[in-house]
Amino acid sequence: MKRQNVRTLSLIVCTFTYLLVGAAVFDALESEYEMREKEQLEAEEKRLQGKYNISDEDYRQLETIIMEAEPHRAGVQWKFAGSFYFAITVITTIGYGHAAPGTDAGKAFCMFYAVLGIPLTLVMFQSLGERMNTFVKYLLKRIKKCCGMSVTDVSMENMVTVGFFSCIGTLCVGAAAFSHYEDWSFFQSYYYCFITLTTIGFGDFVALQKNRALQKKPLYVAFSFMYILVGLTVIGAFLNLVVLRFLTMNSEDERRDAEERASLAGHRNSMIIHIQEEPRPHGGGGGGGGGGGVMDLQSVCSWGGRMGGLGCGFTNQNSFSSQLNPNQYFQSVSYRIEEISPSTLKNSFFPSPISSVSPGLHSFMDHRRLMKRRKSV
Repeated sequence: MKRQNVRTLSLIVCTFTYLLVGAAVFDALESEYEMREKEQLEAEEKRLQGKYNISDEDYRQLETIIMEAEPHRAGVQWKFAGSFYFAITVITTIGYGHAAPGTDAGKAFCMFYAVLGIPLTLVMFQSLGERMNTFVKYLLKRIKKCCGMSVTDVSMENMVTVGFFSCIGTLCVGAAAFSHYEDWSFFQSYYYCFITLTTIGFGDFVALQKNRALQKKPLYVAFSFMYILVGLTVIGAFLNLVVLRFLTMNSEDERRDAEERASLAGHRNSMIIHIQEEPRPHGGGGGGGGGGGVMDLQSVCSWGGRMGGLGCGFTNQNSFSSQLNPNQYFQSVSYRIEEISPSTLKNSFFPSPISSVSPGLHSFMDHRRLMKRRKSV
């Protein structure tokens, strides 16, 4: 089985195993808490209905009104600042869900906008990540030279270490800032930054949604926008170092296999065989000597390369040397074995120049027998 297929099957098995493990852990951690929350909400619902004498229908309608009014607590969402915030969450695939188009025209434009914006954004962050990695590599090399280190080459381990701590630092800076502006705990702010910069975007924590921040805090709005864009660039640079190498392994293997096939197809295996006859008197015993100089052409012609095909050609010449006895000579027979395509090989079973080499070639009547005999030399 090809390496690409083995790797793909292994990744499928690992992914589903990881999903099963995650489901089991979340079930153990969250199911009991969910049931307790549900019981408390139902008890509170009954208390309010009894206290204010609200029917079930009126209570459901009140719930709907409260849920629909939730996005408007932060102020107007669709002025330029809010629209820019929404556009960022679309093209970066964060998708908090804190705001969504309400008109059909807005929904149609959102789909068109995402189709063009998401690929553009991915390519931009990937390119920025590469440039950032190149700059970091240059800085590390300069630092090593300044420190007088004998080895100034920057290894992959150095780059991964710097990228990892850059990600941690970016998350910590964002957590400190958002915990100050949003009145969240540091852990909650760190969780928000992680969910945002990994583009998961649950929407349980969303910045700029309190006290009309979109209209009243322009500096905080600008910081939030820049933090998301710069943070995604840092994460993209780290993913370029770690993840993309694994993502391109299959394509690299396919390219390598294609190059090997092309190399083997263009390669010609050749072999020169010199056959020395027994010395014989000039002009006598030609029948016996000629028989001694004949070799098993079937074995030679059945030899081939890995690509499944062969060809035979030979030259037969009598060579005389002035240094030899005039009554003796050596007959030199050279055979050149070349690979040809299987289609050409198939056609060679019919009368062709190959058949003039030896009558034994006519015994090659099917491809399976030929494949076995190819390995004889």
